Amino acid sequence: MLTLLRTICIPLLFCLSPLFASAQTGSDSIKGTYQAILLHEQNRYFQYASITLNTVNTGDGNLKISAGVRVLFGDQNSNEFLTYEYPDCALNILTRQISMKNDATGVSFVGYLKSGTIQGDWYSPSVGKVGTFAAQKNGTPSLPAGFELVKSVTGHYIGKIKNTNAASNLPENATVSLVTTQDPSTTANNISVSGNLRLYFGETGSSEFVETRFSQTEFNFYTRYLTAKTANYGLTLKGSISLNGVFKGDVFADGLGHVGTIEAVAQ
Repeated sequence: MLTLLRTICIPLLFCLSPLFASAQTGSDSIKGTYQAILLHEQNRYFQYASITLNTVNTGDGNLKISAGVRVLFGDQNSNEFLTYEYPDCALNILTRQISMKNDATGVSFVGYLKSGTIQGDWYSPSVGKVGTFAAQKNGTPSLPAGFELVKSVTGHYIGKIKNTNAASNLPENATVSLVTTQDPSTTANNISVSGNLRLYFGETGSSEFVETRFSQTEFNFYTRYLTAKTANYGLTLKGSISLNGVFKGDVFADGLGHVGTIEAVAQ
């Protein structure tokens, strides 16, 4: 009797093994949302991001993969982000290399899919290869040692103005407040920046100041270059905000041209 059971069970186990293998393969599904860390390797900064992959079987033996990538500025709860859409992502089924590219934005991600993770390189139109990235379905990849989080543009910047024009005598102490807003009517790549400039005649924080809002602003999230024109006093600030939140630029005045420089640090 024992011999008979062994004779029946052994073939049965071999018959069931493909089912177990199939279940394990299913856990390696492509579609899903992957939490990611993007590295700016040259400057030693990192950003949080999420990558969402969707799959559709076209019925002709092909699998169509699309992707959406949200790149955050600031922490994981930040509402300041850019979203990139990739309608058709190429996948090499032999190597599992996936390419997320879109000529409209120039930002691309090329990596390898393996057991619920994606690892590879990412590129931007302003600098070419930015660095590497890692993404996973469960949890967030480990933070890299020695890298600093990219700060959001939104913030209160405290700094100083240096007059460089003999006809100019702007107050030395200044603050710049910036707020970013997503445009819900279009793609998330449209982020508007608003804010104000405050000039102190005494120490920063004193009651002797004048303040004006920015009536026109332009900000390039790839180069982080800001142009902000005030509603009053005819002033325009032009400069770059570094990844760690330092604004350095020039001050222009209507009728006088370049009148000074400004440097302010996000608090």
